[in-house]
Amino acid sequence: MRATIVIPSYWGRTTAEGFDAKDTVYDHPTPIDQPGTLHRALESISVLRNRDFNVVVLACATSPDIKDLVEGKVNDQVTTFKNYFPVEVISHSFEARMKERLEKERTSGAGELEGDLVSLSGYSNIRNMCLIATELARSEVAVLLDDDEVYEDPEYLDKVFENIGTTHEGKFVGALAGYYQRPDGSYLLPPPDEWWMAEWPMVSAMNEAFAIIGQEPRLKPTPFVFGGNMVIHRDVFRKISFDPHVRRGEDIDYLVNCKFFDIDFLLDNKLAIKHLPPATNVPPWAHFRENIYRFVYAREKLRRQVPSEGVRKVAVEELDPYPGRCMRDDLEEMIFRTAVLMGLHQLRRPGDRSVLTPTIDIGFEESMKNVHIARFDAVPQQDPFRWYMDFRAKWERLMGFLATDEALSRDLLSGM
Repeated sequence: MRATIVIPSYWGRTTAEGFDAKDTVYDHPTPIDQPGTLHRALESISVLRNRDFNVVVLACATSPDIKDLVEGKVNDQVTTFKNYFPVEVISHSFEARMKERLEKERTSGAGELEGDLVSLSGYSNIRNMCLIATELARSEVAVLLDDDEVYEDPEYLDKVFENIGTTHEGKFVGALAGYYQRPDGSYLLPPPDEWWMAEWPMVSAMNEAFAIIGQEPRLKPTPFVFGGNMVIHRDVFRKISFDPHVRRGEDIDYLVNCKFFDIDFLLDNKLAIKHLPPATNVPPWAHFRENIYRFVYAREKLRRQVPSEGVRKVAVEELDPYPGRCMRDDLEEMIFRTAVLMGLHQLRRPGDRSVLTPTIDIGFEESMKNVHIARFDAVPQQDPFRWYMDFRAKWERLMGFLATDEALSRDLLSGM
Protein backbone atom coordinates (compact mmCIF):
# COMPACT_ATOMS: atom_id res chain seq x y z
CA MET A 1 0.00 0.00 0.00
CA ARG A 2 1.24 3.47 -0.86
CA ALA A 3 0.15 6.88 0.41
CA THR A 4 0.32 10.36 -1.03
CA ILE A 5 0.74 13.05 1.58
CA VAL A 6 -0.95 16.14 0.13
CA ILE A 7 -0.24 19.57 1.62
CA PRO A 8 -2.28 22.60 0.55
CA SER A 9 -0.25 25.76 1.08
CA TYR A 10 -2.13 29.07 1.08
CA TRP A 11 -0.44 32.33 0.07
CA GLY A 12 -1.73 35.90 0.03
CA ARG A 13 -0.63 39.43 -0.74
CA THR A 14 2.38 41.10 0.83
CA THR A 15 2.37 42.12 4.46
CA ALA A 16 1.98 45.76 3.45
CA GLU A 17 -1.02 45.03 1.22
CA GLY A 18 -2.79 42.88 3.81
CA PHE A 19 -6.36 41.61 3.35
CA ASP A 20 -8.33 42.55 0.26
CA ALA A 21 -12.08 41.95 0.41
CA LYS A 22 -11.98 40.57 -3.16
CA ASP A 23 -9.53 37.80 -2.23
CA THR A 24 -10.52 34.23 -1.43
CA VAL A 25 -10.77 33.91 2.36
CA TYR A 26 -8.57 31.34 4.08
CA ASP A 27 -7.79 31.13 7.79
CA HIS A 28 -4.21 32.36 7.65
CA PRO A 29 -2.62 32.59 4.21
CA THR A 30 1.08 33.38 4.30
CA PRO A 31 2.00 36.83 2.94
CA ILE A 32 4.04 36.29 -0.21
CA ASP A 33 6.94 38.29 1.24
CA GLN A 34 7.19 35.98 4.28
CA PRO A 35 8.79 32.49 4.54
CA GLY A 36 5.65 30.89 5.97
CA THR A 37 5.28 27.47 7.59
CA LEU A 38 5.54 25.12 4.59
CA HIS A 39 9.26 24.42 5.06
CA ARG A 40 8.62 23.36 8.66
CA ALA A 41 5.82 20.98 7.60
CA LEU A 42 7.96 19.38 4.89
CA GLU A 43 10.89 19.06 7.26
CA SER A 44 8.70 17.16 9.74
CA ILE A 45 7.98 14.46 7.15
CA SER A 46 11.50 13.17 7.66
CA VAL A 47 10.45 11.81 11.05
CA LEU A 48 8.24 9.15 9.41
CA ARG A 49 9.82 5.69 9.51
CA ASN A 50 7.57 4.16 6.90
CA ARG A 51 8.77 5.52 3.55
CA ASP A 52 6.00 4.12 1.35
CA PHE A 53 4.74 7.53 0.34
CA ASN A 54 5.18 10.46 -1.99
CA VAL A 55 4.34 14.10 -1.36
CA VAL A 56 2.38 16.66 -3.36
CA VAL A 57 2.24 20.32 -2.33
CA LEU A 58 -0.63 22.46 -3.63
CA ALA A 59 0.44 26.08 -4.14
CA CYS A 60 -2.75 28.10 -3.69
CA ALA A 61 -3.02 31.87 -4.22
CA THR A 62 -5.71 34.04 -2.67
CA SER A 63 -5.91 36.07 -5.89
CA PRO A 64 -5.14 35.38 -9.59
CA ASP A 65 -2.76 38.32 -9.81
CA ILE A 66 -0.23 36.65 -7.47
CA LYS A 67 -0.54 33.04 -8.66
CA ASP A 68 2.77 33.07 -10.60
CA LEU A 69 4.62 34.50 -7.60
CA VAL A 70 3.08 31.84 -5.37
CA GLU A 71 4.04 29.02 -7.70
CA GLY A 72 7.64 30.24 -7.84
CA LYS A 73 7.82 30.70 -4.07
CA VAL A 74 6.50 27.20 -3.31
CA ASN A 75 8.70 25.54 -5.93
CA ASP A 76 11.76 27.18 -4.38
CA GLN A 77 10.87 25.79 -0.96
CA VAL A 78 10.01 22.31 -2.21
CA THR A 79 13.21 21.91 -4.24
CA THR A 80 15.18 21.63 -1.00
CA PHE A 81 13.43 18.35 -0.15
CA LYS A 82 13.63 16.53 -3.48
CA ASN A 83 16.74 14.68 -2.27
CA TYR A 84 14.89 13.35 0.79
CA PHE A 85 11.56 12.06 -0.55
CA PRO A 86 9.53 12.15 -3.79
CA VAL A 87 7.78 15.52 -3.91
CA GLU A 88 6.13 17.66 -6.54
CA VAL A 89 4.12 20.89 -6.72
CA ILE A 90 0.67 21.38 -8.20
CA SER A 91 -0.25 24.99 -8.79
CA HIS A 92 -2.41 27.09 -11.05
CA SER A 93 -0.36 26.27 -14.16
CA PHE A 94 -0.97 22.53 -13.60
CA GLU A 95 -4.65 23.32 -13.02
CA ALA A 96 -4.73 25.03 -16.43
CA ARG A 97 -3.08 22.03 -18.10
CA MET A 98 -5.62 19.70 -16.50
CA LYS A 99 -8.50 21.81 -17.78
CA GLU A 100 -7.02 21.77 -21.29
CA ARG A 101 -6.59 18.00 -21.13
CA LEU A 102 -10.18 17.46 -19.99
CA GLU A 103 -11.54 19.83 -22.60
CA LYS A 104 -9.61 18.03 -25.33
CA GLU A 105 -11.01 14.72 -24.13
CA ARG A 106 -14.54 16.10 -23.95
CA THR A 107 -14.51 17.62 -27.44
CA SER A 108 -13.15 14.38 -28.87
CA GLY A 109 -16.41 12.75 -27.86
CA ALA A 110 -14.70 10.28 -25.55
CA GLY A 111 -16.84 11.12 -22.56
CA GLU A 112 -18.53 13.71 -20.34
CA LEU A 113 -15.65 15.44 -18.55
CA GLU A 114 -15.95 18.95 -17.20
CA GLY A 115 -12.98 21.18 -16.49
CA ASP A 116 -15.02 23.06 -13.88
CA LEU A 117 -14.51 20.11 -11.55
CA VAL A 118 -10.86 21.15 -11.28
CA SER A 119 -9.95 24.29 -9.33
CA LEU A 120 -7.42 25.62 -6.83
CA SER A 121 -9.71 28.30 -5.41
CA GLY A 122 -11.69 27.69 -2.23
CA TYR A 123 -11.22 25.10 0.48
CA SER A 124 -13.46 22.40 -1.05
CA ASN A 125 -11.97 22.67 -4.52
CA ILE A 126 -8.49 22.49 -3.04
CA ARG A 127 -9.40 19.38 -1.02
CA ASN A 128 -10.74 17.83 -4.20
CA MET A 129 -7.41 18.57 -5.83
CA CYS A 130 -5.78 16.65 -2.95
CA LEU A 131 -7.78 13.61 -4.03
CA ILE A 132 -6.99 14.19 -7.70
CA ALA A 133 -3.28 14.44 -6.85
CA THR A 134 -3.44 11.12 -5.01
CA GLU A 135 -5.10 9.45 -7.97
CA LEU A 136 -2.55 10.84 -10.43
CA ALA A 137 0.28 9.80 -8.11
CA ARG A 138 -1.15 6.27 -8.29
CA SER A 139 -1.52 5.85 -4.54
CA GLU A 140 -4.22 3.92 -2.72
CA VAL A 141 -4.42 6.32 0.22
CA ALA A 142 -4.73 10.11 0.46
CA VAL A 143 -3.20 11.54 3.64
CA LEU A 144 -4.14 15.18 4.08
CA LEU A 145 -1.81 17.51 5.96
CA ASP A 146 -1.89 21.31 6.19
CA ASP A 147 1.20 23.46 6.00
CA ASP A 148 0.77 24.79 9.55
CA GLU A 149 1.10 21.30 11.02
CA VAL A 150 4.00 18.97 11.77
CA TYR A 151 4.47 15.25 12.25
CA GLU A 152 6.03 14.26 15.56
CA ASP A 153 5.06 10.58 15.65
CA PRO A 154 7.53 8.40 13.65
CA GLU A 155 4.87 5.67 13.46
CA TYR A 156 2.12 7.89 12.02
CA LEU A 157 2.02 6.18 8.61
CA ASP A 158 2.33 2.72 10.16
CA LYS A 159 -0.79 3.50 12.18
CA VAL A 160 -2.56 4.65 9.02
CA PHE A 161 -1.68 1.45 7.13
CA GLU A 162 -2.67 -0.65 10.13
CA ASN A 163 -6.35 0.19 9.66
CA ILE A 164 -7.14 1.91 6.37
CA GLY A 165 -8.52 -0.53 3.80
CA THR A 166 -9.26 -3.21 6.43
CA THR A 167 -12.57 -4.01 8.11
CA HIS A 168 -13.81 -2.85 11.51
CA GLU A 169 -16.91 -4.32 13.10
CA GLY A 170 -17.86 -5.80 9.75
CA LYS A 171 -17.52 -2.60 7.68
CA PHE A 172 -14.81 -1.47 5.29
CA VAL A 173 -12.51 1.18 6.77
CA GLY A 174 -12.39 3.74 3.99
CA ALA A 175 -11.87 6.95 5.98
CA LEU A 176 -9.92 7.76 9.14
CA ALA A 177 -10.00 10.91 11.24
CA GLY A 178 -6.95 11.87 13.25
CA TYR A 179 -6.87 14.81 15.63
CA TYR A 180 -4.92 18.00 16.32
CA GLN A 181 -2.66 18.59 19.26
CA ARG A 182 -2.22 22.21 20.29
CA PRO A 183 1.28 23.57 20.95
CA ASP A 184 0.92 22.56 24.63
CA GLY A 185 -0.08 19.00 23.65
CA SER A 186 -3.78 19.31 24.51
CA TYR A 187 -6.58 18.64 22.06
CA LEU A 188 -9.27 20.84 23.62
CA LEU A 189 -9.72 24.46 22.56
CA PRO A 190 -9.43 27.29 25.08
CA PRO A 191 -12.70 29.12 25.68
CA PRO A 192 -12.93 32.33 23.62
CA ASP A 193 -11.67 35.32 25.56
CA GLU A 194 -13.46 37.84 23.33
CA TRP A 195 -16.66 39.00 25.04
CA TRP A 196 -18.36 39.43 21.69
CA MET A 197 -18.18 35.67 21.07
CA ALA A 198 -20.23 34.84 24.15
CA GLU A 199 -23.36 33.94 22.13
CA TRP A 200 -21.63 31.70 19.58
CA PRO A 201 -21.51 28.11 20.94
CA MET A 202 -19.05 26.67 18.42
CA VAL A 203 -16.05 26.25 20.74
CA SER A 204 -18.02 24.71 23.60
CA ALA A 205 -19.73 22.28 21.20
CA MET A 206 -16.39 21.35 19.64
CA ASN A 207 -14.83 20.61 23.01
CA GLU A 208 -17.82 18.50 23.99
CA ALA A 209 -17.35 16.50 20.80
CA PHE A 210 -13.58 16.24 21.22
CA ALA A 211 -14.06 14.40 24.51
CA ILE A 212 -14.19 11.12 22.55
CA ILE A 213 -10.53 11.56 21.60
CA GLY A 214 -9.51 10.55 25.10
CA GLN A 215 -11.93 7.63 25.28
CA GLU A 216 -11.66 3.99 24.27
CA PRO A 217 -11.86 2.17 21.95
CA ARG A 218 -9.14 3.41 19.65
CA LEU A 219 -11.41 3.39 16.56
CA LYS A 220 -14.94 4.76 16.78
CA PRO A 221 -17.41 6.65 14.58
CA THR A 222 -17.04 10.44 14.85
CA PRO A 223 -19.24 13.43 13.96
CA PHE A 224 -16.17 15.59 13.24
CA VAL A 225 -12.98 15.36 11.23
CA PHE A 226 -10.02 17.70 10.81
CA GLY A 227 -9.15 18.62 7.22
CA GLY A 228 -5.45 18.62 7.99
CA ASN A 229 -5.46 15.13 9.49
CA MET A 230 -7.78 12.95 7.48
CA VAL A 231 -7.03 9.73 5.61
CA ILE A 232 -9.16 8.57 2.67
CA HIS A 233 -8.91 5.29 0.78
CA ARG A 234 -9.06 5.26 -3.01
CA ASP A 235 -12.29 3.22 -2.97
CA VAL A 236 -13.91 6.18 -1.20
CA PHE A 237 -12.35 9.21 -2.91
CA ARG A 238 -13.06 7.82 -6.37
CA LYS A 239 -16.74 7.96 -5.44
CA ILE A 240 -17.13 10.80 -2.93
CA SER A 241 -16.01 14.38 -3.58
CA PHE A 242 -15.91 17.50 -1.47
CA ASP A 243 -18.75 19.91 -2.19
CA PRO A 244 -17.40 23.03 -3.99
CA HIS A 245 -20.29 25.13 -2.67
CA VAL A 246 -18.99 24.67 0.87
CA ARG A 247 -16.75 27.65 1.57
CA ARG A 248 -15.57 26.50 4.97
CA GLY A 249 -15.93 23.34 7.04
CA GLU A 250 -15.39 21.25 3.94
CA ASP A 251 -13.89 18.48 6.07
CA ILE A 252 -17.04 17.85 8.11
CA ASP A 253 -19.22 18.30 5.06
CA TYR A 254 -17.16 15.53 3.44
CA LEU A 255 -17.88 13.35 6.45
CA VAL A 256 -21.61 13.98 5.89
CA ASN A 257 -21.29 13.24 2.17
CA CYS A 258 -19.73 9.91 3.09
CA LYS A 259 -22.57 9.19 5.51
CA PHE A 260 -25.06 9.60 2.67
CA PHE A 261 -23.44 6.48 1.21
CA ASP A 262 -23.16 4.67 4.55
CA ILE A 263 -19.42 5.29 4.85
CA ASP A 264 -18.31 6.21 8.37
CA PHE A 265 -15.24 8.17 9.30
CA LEU A 266 -13.58 6.43 12.23
CA LEU A 267 -11.68 8.50 14.73
CA ASP A 268 -8.28 6.98 15.48
CA ASN A 269 -7.18 8.36 18.83
CA LYS A 270 -3.59 7.28 18.13
CA LEU A 271 -3.38 9.42 14.98
CA ALA A 272 -2.20 12.82 16.19
CA ILE A 273 -0.36 15.70 14.57
CA LYS A 274 0.82 18.99 16.05
CA HIS A 275 -1.13 22.06 14.89
CA LEU A 276 0.91 25.29 14.96
CA PRO A 277 -1.23 27.94 13.23
CA PRO A 278 0.27 31.39 12.69
CA ALA A 279 -1.54 34.64 13.34
CA THR A 280 -4.17 35.68 10.81
CA ASN A 281 -4.81 39.03 9.18
CA VAL A 282 -8.41 38.13 8.29
CA PRO A 283 -10.79 40.43 10.25
CA PRO A 284 -13.27 38.78 12.64
CA TRP A 285 -16.35 39.73 10.61
CA ALA A 286 -14.91 38.05 7.49
CA HIS A 287 -13.97 34.89 9.40
CA PHE A 288 -17.43 34.73 11.01
CA ARG A 289 -19.07 35.31 7.62
CA GLU A 290 -17.48 32.13 6.28
CA ASN A 291 -19.03 30.20 9.18
CA ILE A 292 -22.41 31.75 8.39
CA TYR A 293 -22.30 30.53 4.81
CA ARG A 294 -21.02 27.20 6.03
CA PHE A 295 -23.70 26.33 8.56
CA VAL A 296 -26.67 27.78 6.68
CA TYR A 297 -25.70 25.69 3.64
CA ALA A 298 -24.99 22.56 5.67
CA ARG A 299 -28.34 22.75 7.45
CA GLU A 300 -30.21 23.22 4.18
CA LYS A 301 -28.38 20.29 2.64
CA LEU A 302 -29.68 18.03 5.41
CA ARG A 303 -33.19 19.46 5.17
CA ARG A 304 -33.38 18.75 1.42
CA GLN A 305 -32.31 15.11 1.60
CA VAL A 306 -34.16 12.65 -0.60
CA PRO A 307 -33.09 9.07 0.14
CA SER A 308 -32.73 6.86 -2.91
CA GLU A 309 -31.14 3.56 -3.83
CA GLY A 310 -27.70 3.43 -2.24
CA VAL A 311 -28.25 6.73 -0.42
CA ARG A 312 -29.48 6.97 3.16
CA LYS A 313 -30.89 9.88 5.14
CA VAL A 314 -28.55 11.48 7.68
CA ALA A 315 -30.16 12.94 10.82
CA VAL A 316 -28.72 16.08 12.39
CA GLU A 317 -28.56 14.20 15.70
CA GLU A 318 -25.82 12.02 14.18
CA LEU A 319 -23.67 15.16 14.08
CA ASP A 320 -24.11 16.10 17.74
CA PRO A 321 -22.66 17.73 19.66
CA TYR A 322 -20.59 19.30 16.89
CA PRO A 323 -21.34 20.38 14.20
CA GLY A 324 -24.96 19.50 14.98
CA ARG A 325 -25.30 22.32 17.55
CA CYS A 326 -24.71 24.88 14.79
CA MET A 327 -27.23 23.34 12.38
CA ARG A 328 -30.46 23.73 14.34
CA ASP A 329 -33.43 26.07 13.86
CA ASP A 330 -31.95 28.71 16.17
CA LEU A 331 -28.90 29.26 13.94
CA GLU A 332 -30.06 32.69 12.72
CA GLU A 333 -30.77 33.78 16.29
CA MET A 334 -27.23 32.90 17.36
CA ILE A 335 -25.78 34.64 14.30
CA PHE A 336 -27.82 37.78 15.01
CA ARG A 337 -26.69 38.05 18.61
CA THR A 338 -23.06 37.40 17.71
CA ALA A 339 -23.09 39.88 14.82
CA VAL A 340 -24.52 42.63 17.02
CA LEU A 341 -21.91 42.03 19.71
CA MET A 342 -19.17 41.95 17.10
CA GLY A 343 -20.42 45.23 15.65
CA LEU A 344 -20.37 46.87 19.06
CA HIS A 345 -16.84 45.63 19.50
CA GLN A 346 -15.86 47.21 16.18
CA LEU A 347 -17.33 50.56 17.27
CA ARG A 348 -15.43 50.39 20.52
CA ARG A 349 -12.17 49.37 18.88
CA PRO A 350 -11.99 50.56 15.25
CA GLY A 351 -9.13 49.57 13.02
CA ASP A 352 -10.54 47.43 10.19
CA ARG A 353 -9.98 49.74 7.25
CA SER A 354 -11.41 49.72 3.76
CA VAL A 355 -8.95 48.78 1.03
CA LEU A 356 -10.42 51.34 -1.35
CA THR A 357 -10.83 54.09 1.25
CA PRO A 358 -8.24 53.45 3.98
CA THR A 359 -9.53 56.25 6.22
CA ILE A 360 -12.96 54.68 6.61
CA ASP A 361 -13.56 51.97 9.20
CA ILE A 362 -15.82 49.21 7.82
CA GLY A 363 -15.84 46.79 10.76
CA PHE A 364 -19.24 47.80 12.16
CA GLU A 365 -20.93 47.90 8.77
CA GLU A 366 -19.56 44.50 7.74
CA SER A 367 -20.54 42.96 11.08
CA MET A 368 -24.12 44.18 10.65
CA LYS A 369 -24.15 42.98 7.05
CA ASN A 370 -23.63 39.45 8.39
CA VAL A 371 -27.17 39.51 9.80
CA HIS A 372 -28.58 40.15 6.34
CA ILE A 373 -26.30 37.54 4.78
CA ALA A 374 -27.52 34.86 7.20
CA ARG A 375 -31.18 35.55 6.32
CA PHE A 376 -30.79 35.93 2.58
CA ASP A 377 -27.44 35.63 0.77
CA ALA A 378 -26.24 32.49 2.58
CA VAL A 379 -29.44 30.59 1.81
CA PRO A 380 -28.63 28.48 -1.29
CA GLN A 381 -30.69 29.33 -4.35
CA GLN A 382 -30.62 25.77 -5.63
CA ASP A 383 -31.31 22.50 -3.81
CA PRO A 384 -27.88 21.79 -2.24
CA PHE A 385 -28.53 18.09 -1.77
CA ARG A 386 -29.61 17.48 -5.36
CA TRP A 387 -26.82 19.73 -6.66
CA TYR A 388 -24.19 17.79 -4.74
CA MET A 389 -25.52 14.43 -5.91
CA ASP A 390 -25.30 15.62 -9.53
CA PHE A 391 -21.80 16.94 -8.95
CA ARG A 392 -20.73 13.71 -7.29
CA ALA A 393 -21.83 11.72 -10.33
CA LYS A 394 -19.66 13.95 -12.53
CA TRP A 395 -16.82 13.51 -10.04
CA GLU A 396 -17.03 9.73 -10.29
CA ARG A 397 -16.74 9.97 -14.08
CA LEU A 398 -13.77 12.31 -13.76
CA MET A 399 -11.95 10.00 -11.36
CA GLY A 400 -12.63 7.04 -13.62
CA PHE A 401 -10.90 8.91 -16.43
CA LEU A 402 -7.95 10.04 -14.28
CA ALA A 403 -7.44 6.47 -13.07
CA THR A 404 -6.43 5.49 -16.60
CA ASP A 405 -4.97 8.72 -17.99
CA GLU A 406 -1.20 8.37 -18.08
CA ALA A 407 -0.49 11.77 -19.65
CA LEU A 408 -1.53 13.76 -16.56
CA SER A 409 -0.02 11.15 -14.27
CA ARG A 410 3.34 11.44 -16.02
CA ASP A 411 3.06 15.22 -15.88
CA LEU A 412 2.81 15.05 -12.09
CA LEU A 413 5.20 12.18 -11.43
CA SER A 414 7.96 13.45 -13.74
CA GLY A 415 9.32 15.72 -11.03
CA MET A 416 9.31 13.08 -8.27
